Amino acid sequence: MENQHNSKLLTLLLIGLAVFIQQSSVIAGVNVSIADFITLLILVYLLFFANHLLKANHFLQFFIILYTYRMIITLCLLFFDDLIFITVKEVLASTVKYAFVVIYFYLGMIIFKLGNSKKVIVTSYIISSVTIGLFCIIAGLNKSPLLMKLLYFDEIRSKGLMNDPNYFAMTQIITLVLAYKYIHNYIFKVLACGILLWSLTTTGSKTAFIILIVLAIYFFIKKLFSRNAVSVVSMSVIMLILLCFTFYNINYYLFQLSDLDALPSLDRMAPIFEEGFASLNDSGSERSVVWINAISVIKYTLGFGVGLVDYVHIGSQINGILLVAHNTYLQIFAEWGILFGALFIIFMLYLLFELFRFNISGKNVTAIVVMLTMLIYFLTVSFNNSRYVAFILGIIVFIVQYEKMERDRNEE
Repeated sequence: MENQHNSKLLTLLLIGLAVFIQQSSVIAGVNVSIADFITLLILVYLLFFANHLLKANHFLQFFIILYTYRMIITLCLLFFDDLIFITVKEVLASTVKYAFVVIYFYLGMIIFKLGNSKKVIVTSYIISSVTIGLFCIIAGLNKSPLLMKLLYFDEIRSKGLMNDPNYFAMTQIITLVLAYKYIHNYIFKVLACGILLWSLTTTGSKTAFIILIVLAIYFFIKKLFSRNAVSVVSMSVIMLILLCFTFYNINYYLFQLSDLDALPSLDRMAPIFEEGFASLNDSGSERSVVWINAISVIKYTLGFGVGLVDYVHIGSQINGILLVAHNTYLQIFAEWGILFGALFIIFMLYLLFELFRFNISGKNVTAIVVMLTMLIYFLTVSFNNSRYVAFILGIIVFIVQYEKMERDRNEE
């Protein structure tokens, strides 16, 4: 009876984690989420009922070494730099953010070792994510003040329960990939994917649009060259219809990009067709300025990083720019230093390589697409303190470790 009670408690906690890991709010300058509280409860649960999973490993050792390094750099800036003013508050805030990144990463590595936790988390995540996307669509259509305030970044772009439209767009793309993989009922799959695609258009994310185009091309090629006659015929018919529509539109101008003015979020994506990647600097996306600022911060610290000093704070003191880098790679180099930043990139490439290496019969395609989606988004958004990204990376590490364990077992 006690075991059943514990199992129900864990299930509720896992459902809460799957739902609220998609929620992030900035309160008093601090990025917080209900998932943080749930995560701590899960750790307490594991401590009492599954402490065999809580083992120190090389990753925890790495994070401890990295934190020690950042603390040393912070002390060096405190004693030897007259320009940078450091407060205890920002060092503590950076420490807390870093600690939660480590916790989410570690939890991602071990959470699927618990019974049916994978099914509970994936199912809850997909259902809640599709529901959030549906409400974003409804809010965009009826302009409900309550929903707009809760789910929209401004009058144009939805953000879901996140604090940034691009952040929300990335979670929706990942949900789209998972929904296509794990929803087996054809009607539910089409419905869920349709809602997610529509909700993605409400984010106005150009990066999401580029990724969707790449995924669509991959999907068409895969189906077109499959041995399934129905898939080949279906893709051929769709391609023929698209070609006919394109030809007819070129000659009779049925649709033009200017027609998107009535849909501001889509209109924001449209410049990709006309200007390509240069459009990423338009419509409020002036990333070149913050990228140059990040490079300036890296140069200022001689490549050693800013330690535990708040990145925005140090950027404002050096260049007067109160913005994050809008590039995970650059901001990690700026915060962790060139050495640890390089190790991070090498590790990301290693994980991707291992996923491809163990991709027998396409079983890792979903993880590969999720990984590539995050790596692309790292170019345009700063996710270095993202609980969501840390958790997903932890799960990918678990997948790679599991594949290696299975290979070793088969070789014996």
